[in-house]
Formats: sequence, C-alpha cells, structure tokens
Amino acid sequence: MLTPSRMEWVRAWEQDLAPSPAARRSAARVKARVNVTRYYGRQSTAPALVTPQPARLDHPVPALRVVKRRQPLWKVAALVFLTAAAFISLCFVTPVLLRAATTDAESAVGKLQARQEQLKAENLALDARASSLRSPQRVSEQAAQLGLGPAQSVHYLELSTAVAALEDTGATAGR
Repeated sequence: MLTPSRMEWVRAWEQDLAPSPAARRSAARVKARVNVTRYYGRQSTAPALVTPQPARLDHPVPALRVVKRRQPLWKVAALVFLTAAAFISLCFVTPVLLRAATTDAESAVGKLQARQEQLKAENLALDARASSLRSPQRVSEQAAQLGLGPAQSVHYLELSTAVAALEDTGATAGR
C-alpha cells in the first residue's frame, strides 16, 4: 500500500502528464460508447455517434475523377477458362489416355508372349526331327539304300614330311 505522501506525489505526476493524440481519441471513443450505452441500454447495437475529425495532411490530396468506362474483363475470363480446361484435361482426359496406352502395351506384350510360345513349340519340333535324323538306325538304313556298308578292312597312310617334287608337264591344270 502506498503511503499518503507517495500517493500525493503520484497524483501530482499524473496531473502534469499531457495526453497524446491517440489517448485523446481513445478517451473520446470510450466517452461516446458510455453515452450510447446509457441511452440505448446494455444490449444496444447502435453505432456510436462520433463525428470524424478531418485529418491534416502535409501533402496535397489528388483531385477526384469520375471513371466513365470499366476495364474489360475478357482477359481474366479467358485465363480462368483456359486454367479450368487445363485442370479438366489433367484430371479426366489424361487418366483415360494413360489407361488406353497401358491397354495397348499389355496387348503388345500378350502378342509377343504368344509368338514366343509358338517359336518354342517350333524349336522343340525341329529338335525332335533333328534327333530322329541323327539316330544310328536311320543312318544305317540310308547307307544301305546308297549301297554303303561297314568297312571290311582299315588301312592307314603315313605321310612323310618331305615335299614331293612336281613333274613339269608343260600344261597348267584347269586351262
């Protein structure tokens, strides 16, 4: 608690203070609000009747002018339309195109797999045919039809390392 001498000092100090313009405006608003509340009651919604003070400006205010023609908004409307069209195409058309491309790719893969299976079957058939043509029984039957048989005796030739001298006949072979 403040002592009496100190309270007197605080009162004197508060009286010497000069309020700022903002404090004066705030005090005027509070006073007007209190007056309206007293007149209309606590649940009043009527605005406070305060007359605005014209502000003092250091620079001149530009003259008011009347605008006779509005600026056309077709550029903004075109931009909005194009943006909406791009959004719609991204959201609806692009997935449809992607789905169609995926279906085409899957179809191509299916065709390639079918072709691969067909080539595997042909390869197996050719391997089976080659195996049947290489069988020893078939080779002996074909040899018998050509008049060939097993060898009666086997002879080996031994070649020496010396080069044989050619006889000069004067004729060139093949001319």
